[in-house]
Amino acid sequence: MPSMAQSNKKPPIAPLWVYSPWIWEDSLNTDQAVKMLVNQYKQHKIPVGALIVDSPWSLSYNDFLWDTNKYPDPKETIKFLKDQNIKVVMWLTACINSKSKDTRNNASPDFEYVRKMGYAVNNGQESDWWKGRGLHIDFTNPAANKWWNTQLDKLLDMGIDGWKVDQGEIYFGDTVTTSIGKITNEAFRPYYYRGIINHSLSKNRNAVILGRPFSHQGGYAAAVEDLTVGWSGDFSGNWGGLNKQINNIYTSANAGYGTLACEIGGYFEAKSKREEFIRYMQFGSFCPVMINGGSNGAFSTHLPWYFGEDVTQIYRYYATLHQELGYYLFSAGVNAHIHGGSIIKNASIADQSHLLGEDIFVKPITGENATVAINLPENNAWFDYWTDSFYEAGQKIAKTYLEKSYPIFIKAGAIIPLKVDDNVTGHGDGRSKGKQTFLIYPYGNSSTIYHKPTGDGVSYQDIKVSVNKNGTIDFESVQKEDCIFLIKSKKKPVNITNTKEWSYDEKTNTIRIIQSGKKFSFSYH
Repeated sequence: MPSMAQSNKKPPIAPLWVYSPWIWEDSLNTDQAVKMLVNQYKQHKIPVGALIVDSPWSLSYNDFLWDTNKYPDPKETIKFLKDQNIKVVMWLTACINSKSKDTRNNASPDFEYVRKMGYAVNNGQESDWWKGRGLHIDFTNPAANKWWNTQLDKLLDMGIDGWKVDQGEIYFGDTVTTSIGKITNEAFRPYYYRGIINHSLSKNRNAVILGRPFSHQGGYAAAVEDLTVGWSGDFSGNWGGLNKQINNIYTSANAGYGTLACEIGGYFEAKSKREEFIRYMQFGSFCPVMINGGSNGAFSTHLPWYFGEDVTQIYRYYATLHQELGYYLFSAGVNAHIHGGSIIKNASIADQSHLLGEDIFVKPITGENATVAINLPENNAWFDYWTDSFYEAGQKIAKTYLEKSYPIFIKAGAIIPLKVDDNVTGHGDGRSKGKQTFLIYPYGNSSTIYHKPTGDGVSYQDIKVSVNKNGTIDFESVQKEDCIFLIKSKKKPVNITNTKEWSYDEKTNTIRIIQSGKKFSFSYH
């Protein structure tokens, strides 16, 4: 039977910005730590698009009052991140505490008010949860929601971009007494997440919540249609944690959650060793959202430079590739919203493999053995991302992958939109910035409707690109686009028509063609 947290409804569109790499730490929890972390990533030329300010940032749980011993000037902290073009995601639960762990103050100043007004579940009866003891807001109660929204506004009005909505509700009983009567805890959970995302969107249409889809920590939580980004919970940083997280993410994808996140290196318990960290990161970079941070080595084993310059270079490559794929991931997210389902498709727990969108197939490496048995999907032919080798549909292969490489295959006929700003991945260079890049693997006739974002939020416009088996490419958009086409070909073309500029790279088997306009065609032979 499906969970009540699931539904036949479709996932929301996540804004473009969520597809840039995220970071966070949960050890020092200070303004100084935030700035140190951001500056270190910047110094190592690794892209960062969002940062989570984790607990404890408040004076008590959950009073929405910054602890100015830790964050002396919260508005300045947020401005620092915004100036770096980094979105700000704040941790919360809906527990109002009488006793708090790891915060400067013990009780929330709102505790007695919430109980007196009847805004809490279980008739105001306290429960112990992992950050202390307190009440949980009753999100079935309109008055409680209205009051809670005034609390959210304390930070939304500062310009934050979303919330890491953590679990507190699961500690208040398998059955919860609410304003609509006694309901199961599982039935109550969607009210919690829905209340927070609906109000946040009313203030900022590009706001998000990061919350639980399916998790080993309590089962299903947010409803599919309410969850902008799904993160399955807390994992260790070793092989066991990676395997458990893959299981959680795949279960969530198969349940229809759209945009799912990987917690690179886990959050607690065992720290990642070098190879574990690399393989964790590579898997995360081929999830819709990659998040690196946690309490298990926030300023050591979670940082690639801790393991040396070679690991830093590997991380930089995959983080940059993930950022380049942001356009592709956004478009896949729009398709998930229109048609239902997840950006992660064909997720096989037994085989440990998945499609990212329709066109990219990956096989996670989940142990020390770098020789991997791969069962390619049966409905398409495939190209090896690294070598451009061609494989028939359903072909079974075994390959050995050194640390720098990973099992990545591109569907034959794929047309993949990229956002390229530099030369880290070899998909372009500084001249690519501001242009629309398409990576194309010709195979027969193929076409795509690309939902191109028009900013860093949820708005988009459609572009149609078609590739004909005779070597003609057709492009159609509602406005002029400056485009770069990277066409895979093991032969240098002898004749290219109707292009502004072209070149051929024998090392990468790539024709590079530049063209601009709203509607145009060109041919290569």
